[in-house]
Amino acid sequence: MIKKNLHSALILALAIFSMVKPVAAKEPAPTGFSVQDLLVTPTRIVFEGPTRSAELALINRSNKARSYSISFVQCRMNEDGQIAEIDSHDQPGHDERSAAPYLRFTPRRVELEPGQTQMVRLQLRKPSELPEGEYRSHLNLRLIPSAEDAATPDSESRGISVRLVPIYGVTIPVIVRHGALTASTRLTGLHLKNNSTASAPILSFAFERDGSRSAYGDIEALWKPQGGKPVSIGGMKGIAVYTPNPKRNIILQLTPPKGLDLRGGQLIVRYIDPDKGEKNILAESQLSIQ
Repeated sequence: MIKKNLHSALILALAIFSMVKPVAAKEPAPTGFSVQDLLVTPTRIVFEGPTRSAELALINRSNKARSYSISFVQCRMNEDGQIAEIDSHDQPGHDERSAAPYLRFTPRRVELEPGQTQMVRLQLRKPSELPEGEYRSHLNLRLIPSAEDAATPDSESRGISVRLVPIYGVTIPVIVRHGALTASTRLTGLHLKNNSTASAPILSFAFERDGSRSAYGDIEALWKPQGGKPVSIGGMKGIAVYTPNPKRNIILQLTPPKGLDLRGGQLIVRYIDPDKGEKNILAESQLSIQ
């Protein structure tokens, strides 16, 4: 019975610790590993038009040798923007199309010495009868614990040693777009809290998406006093709303210049194509502050 309970606890702990960590996560992991140890670039891959191949660079920025396994997983985004792997017992929805069946990549496992770089190559193979739409999977780069990580037991019971080794990883979205796809976006429900000079103002709003493809861009917040020029007071990079999600809630802590009172003017929020900048504003909304 003790062995069975310990085995169940080990499986549960591994399941909890193996949850995906975003590329920009700041939380350090145990056993000397941090997600910053692995630099991945680019942080998203999109196949559209004639593009049939892509490369991903993995760089070990730690002072230890690291090994990673690479595989595709299916993930889902909730309305708060959190990404979670779809459980094997949970069937994807009708509009959650997997890109994995049409992609090949190599290698499937990498061993990186400190400072070493490894290229991962992806190849797209679209069947001629592929239905029009957007397909998405996430490439999961998961740390393989070393023998050193598992050397010292965390606990012992009646001669049975158990070492709970966290498994950390990084995932990036890989998107395949097929056909003439469109998307429209709106910024709604702008609400400003703590709009005094004494505390950091927080802006909340909803990001709404329509169409057959996901949306991706940067958010910029500007403050325009009456009769004055706009001043940048905050922003967020790389904000996505994946299909089939129609909405994502955003909370943005603004950083206005010291002493700036956010009253008596216009708060302007823009959603901008990162490749085209202000030449392509995907959505814009304004809020008057009295």
